Amino acid sequence: MFTGILKLLAKAAARQAAKKSKNVVRSHWQQYPYNEKIKRLPESLEFLRGWAHREKMPAHLKMVDPSMTPKALKEALKNLPTHVDTVPMRASIGQGTGKVKNLFRGETLHPDQTLISKTGLEAGQGVKPGQWWTLEPFEAAGYSIRPTKIPGGWGAANPIKPGQPWPLAMGEGIANPGVIRRMKVNKNIEDLKSIRNRGTGWSHFHPTDKMIGESKISMFYSVINRLREMGWKDAQIFKYIGQIVKKKNVAGKRDWMLYNRGGMV
Repeated sequence: MFTGILKLLAKAAARQAAKKSKNVVRSHWQQYPYNEKIKRLPESLEFLRGWAHREKMPAHLKMVDPSMTPKALKEALKNLPTHVDTVPMRASIGQGTGKVKNLFRGETLHPDQTLISKTGLEAGQGVKPGQWWTLEPFEAAGYSIRPTKIPGGWGAANPIKPGQPWPLAMGEGIANPGVIRRMKVNKNIEDLKSIRNRGTGWSHFHPTDKMIGESKISMFYSVINRLREMGWKDAQIFKYIGQIVKKKNVAGKRDWMLYNRGGMV
């Protein structure tokens, strides 16, 4: 039964990927200014579906560049898909009155010093690696499997030799695959002022070490993301699940959940 469910998820992810490659492009996982007219589903249903908000390309281009002339718009649309997927900020969050149920973070199963970002420290913000968390599982997914980041680097410093296959990107390999961690919060957003990143409004947070220690790898979000990004053949999904199941936290306890705490869906 479990195998059947995974295969159905894989087929759904494949259909979504095929459709997306022809007619839809994925925007950066970036929260735009909230729009009260955009109604969003619960985060888990959106993630299962594969997109938060899908809008027609002409409307998206006009939003990005209001000064675009009709002629320029018509020319741009010749080489673009018909729709674009974005992740607009939820209206209640943008208004600073909503409730934060969960925070998410994309990372590899085991810490890899060559991949860990030190942006928060280098920018003088005092934010340690592992402290960047987001409201959006879609954004976390982009850091769980990150095609733009190659272990050891690439380019002039680490050129690809003739005949050498393109190296696996961050989170793609099965030895240290990407996962999505979920932190249950269930607090009003106005009560989280002490941990929010002021430079990004209400979209990013820097939880305490205690909060991070209580977070767990979400099997639900991690498995769906791996199937969607890599497909059934390359995901090695049963081996992937086995890797997660064996993961322990610093206290030696289980470091994952199916959906909610206690392994209950």
